[in-house]
Amino acid sequence: MKRIYAVLDIGSTTLKLLVAELMSTNINILFTKKLASHAIEGGLIKNEEVLVDEIRSIIKEADVELNTTITSIALVLPSNYARTYQTKGITKVNSPQDKIEVSDIVRVLKIAQRFEKSKKEEIVSTIPVKYLLDTKEVDHMPLGMRSASLKVEALVITTNKKVLYSYLTAVEKAGLDVIDITIDAYASAKEAFDAVYLQEGAVMINIGYDHSTISFFEEGYLKYLKTVPIGGYTLTCAIADAWQISMEQAEIYKVKYGTCENGLGEEDIIHTTIVDGVEKNYTQRDLSEVLQTAVWEMMAQIKHCLDAINDGRTYETVVVGGGGELPCLNLIATDVLGTPVRCYRPETVGARDMSLVPCLGMLYCLDDRKELIGEDVVSLVLPDLSSTMSLKVRGLTMAKTETTHHKGKFRKFFDSILSDD
Repeated sequence: MKRIYAVLDIGSTTLKLLVAELMSTNINILFTKKLASHAIEGGLIKNEEVLVDEIRSIIKEADVELNTTITSIALVLPSNYARTYQTKGITKVNSPQDKIEVSDIVRVLKIAQRFEKSKKEEIVSTIPVKYLLDTKEVDHMPLGMRSASLKVEALVITTNKKVLYSYLTAVEKAGLDVIDITIDAYASAKEAFDAVYLQEGAVMINIGYDHSTISFFEEGYLKYLKTVPIGGYTLTCAIADAWQISMEQAEIYKVKYGTCENGLGEEDIIHTTIVDGVEKNYTQRDLSEVLQTAVWEMMAQIKHCLDAINDGRTYETVVVGGGGELPCLNLIATDVLGTPVRCYRPETVGARDMSLVPCLGMLYCLDDRKELIGEDVVSLVLPDLSSTMSLKVRGLTMAKTETTHHKGKFRKFFDSILSDD
């Protein structure tokens, strides 16, 4: 059966929806869309009604184009309020032949979730890093292997409970089920890094519109996570201030002519203004100089954050996110951070936008858990011509019922395979 998933990434200024079919070695993109959002600020929902309408709008557009009805989505959340933990769980294998089954995997992951955390936190992702059997350890799901006991070392990601519920409520009111959740930092790493970098050490800088997320991965864990209030908006402000123009005009110039390249000519005038009766012309070279300074200052702030993990080694460092869509930005980042930096652009046909990296990564998160996918609920059904459907992926987190009014469709996500029944 073909596996098709819809992934919704709710960012600070845009909603991103990606619908794709997961095949053995490829991703077949069926639909992508970015929609400007006016409901989110700093990772918080400021206007739930507007967000619900925006979600309905982007889903409806996909429904019409694909001639289907999307009923559930995998959700990518901002990393603003996320925290990470390294946990362990151990359980006895119940099979008489000590053969590990899905129920054993689920049980040991549940046990790994039992650790002390704030009452304000809720678990959104439980990610096995490695499994330890009686005689060996493996980095993949050990279904069918024999062992008297099963131990897991896991990465657990939490976020603020009220923030999480607000997102889930908005998705529910838009008429959708939630099939899985993770944060953009982890999802992006699944797309941009291979397993070797995640083990040996890698830094990711996700430049958004009004904030950037800095994350460090090592030994399979997300060991450092920091969100700072700088991004593409910062660069737009620098242009507006330097040229004394509106933010709208500055954004247009940044998108159309923006670059950090050196050696540009002076002949191409892109803006003219009058200052004290004197005409002043600005060229792409002038724009590049403004952006180079702004990017240098941005990277200096990011370097200050990375000093927290400075151990004298250099790590693979990658820039993702829509705010990183600036030619030669990586050259300035390399100079400031003192390590080679590359801007990552997906190679997947139909999804080469840098802002779609978290959506693509979420597909790999789902694929990692294909052994736990249930076939009882479909996510969407394409026209009979292809007879293609996707499966609903059940979540790996369970929320304690602290408030009784959160009992909509998203409760199925929390109460699915990790319920205590």
